[in-house]
Amino acid sequence: MKVLCIGESLLEITCPVNEIIQEGQKLRLEEKIECGGGHAGNAAYLLGKWGVETYIASMMGADDAANKIKKEYETIGVKTEYIETGYDKQTSQSVVLINKTNKNNTILEISSNATLKKYSFGIEPNIIISDGNDFNATVSACDKYPNAMSILMVSRSNNEITELCKYVKYVVFNKSTAEFVSGIKIDYNDSSTLVNVYNKLKQKFNKAEIIVTLGERGCMYSINAQVKIMPPIRTDIVDTNGASDAFVGAFSYSMGRDFGLEKSLAYATIAASLSTTKMTSRMSFPTLTEVSTYYDNKFGVQNNPNVTKKEEPVVTNMNTIESNAEAPLTNDNSQNA
Repeated sequence: MKVLCIGESLLEITCPVNEIIQEGQKLRLEEKIECGGGHAGNAAYLLGKWGVETYIASMMGADDAANKIKKEYETIGVKTEYIETGYDKQTSQSVVLINKTNKNNTILEISSNATLKKYSFGIEPNIIISDGNDFNATVSACDKYPNAMSILMVSRSNNEITELCKYVKYVVFNKSTAEFVSGIKIDYNDSSTLVNVYNKLKQKFNKAEIIVTLGERGCMYSINAQVKIMPPIRTDIVDTNGASDAFVGAFSYSMGRDFGLEKSLAYATIAASLSTTKMTSRMSFPTLTEVSTYYDNKFGVQNNPNVTKKEEPVVTNMNTIESNAEAPLTNDNSQNA
C-alpha cells in the first residue's frame, strides 16, 4: 500500500497554560513543546509510524523549521522527495495554547499559504489524502490516479475546498465545518439535527461518501442508506489537537487493508480517542499495536478463545444516539467502538 498526502507541513509549538485566555492579558509560559504539524502532515506521520509506505507533498521555506520537520518525517519513515522549498517563503507555524484546567485549546496559525509548483508524482498511490490547502496539486493527483481512493480532510470552508469535494471519494468534515456548510446547528438532544446535517451534506456532495467527526461524540456516517454514529472510547483528555488527523490516518490505513467501512471507522475513532491522552498532535499518536489490541480486546478475539473471527462493531442508530453517545466503550455489549 502506498499513500500520497498533499497539504500543509508546519511547525507546531504547544504551550500549556493554567487559566482561560482573555484579551489584553499577559501570560508567562513556562513550557513549550515543538514538533511537526499540519493536517496532511500529521496523517502522513501516523501512517509512517504504522509502517505504511507514505509520501508527503508540501511546500516549506528554506529555514530551520523546515529542516526540523523534514528530519522528523524521515525518522518515522515518511518519504520526503515531494517536499518543495520556497526560498521566498517561511515555513508555516502554529501556536497551540492548552488550558490545563478545562482542556480547551486556542490555536494561532501563521500560514505562508505556500503551495506546490510541481505535480510530477512518480508513484502509483493506492490512497490520496488532501487537507485542502493545495487545490491544484490535489486535483492533479486525483486526475492522474483515478483508481486511487481519495480522501479530503475539511476543517475550513472556502470555494476551493467546496470544489475539491467533487473530486474525491471520501470527505471527512469536522463538526463545526459540517454545521457551517450545511447551515444547520447540531443539537445532541435532537437527533434529527444530526440526520439533517448529514443529509444536507450528502445532497450538496452526492458523489462522495460523507463522514463527520464529532469530537467526544465519535463520528457520523452512512451505510446501507442509514445514517449512524460510531461512538468514541472514553479517555482522560489532555489535548484534542491532532485527533482528527489521527482519525483520517487510521481510517486510511484500515480502508487500505480492506477492513471495511465500519471496522475502519472503529480503528479511526480508537486512534483519535487515544491521541487525546497526551499533549501535542503527532507526538501523541498511538501505535498500530495499541489500536489493534484495543479493538481485539473489545470485540472478543483475545478474551474468548472460541472466537475465530473478529466481530464487527455494532453501531448506534440515530434514534438512540443521545442515550448511547456518552457511554464508555468498555461497557457491556450495548456499546460499541
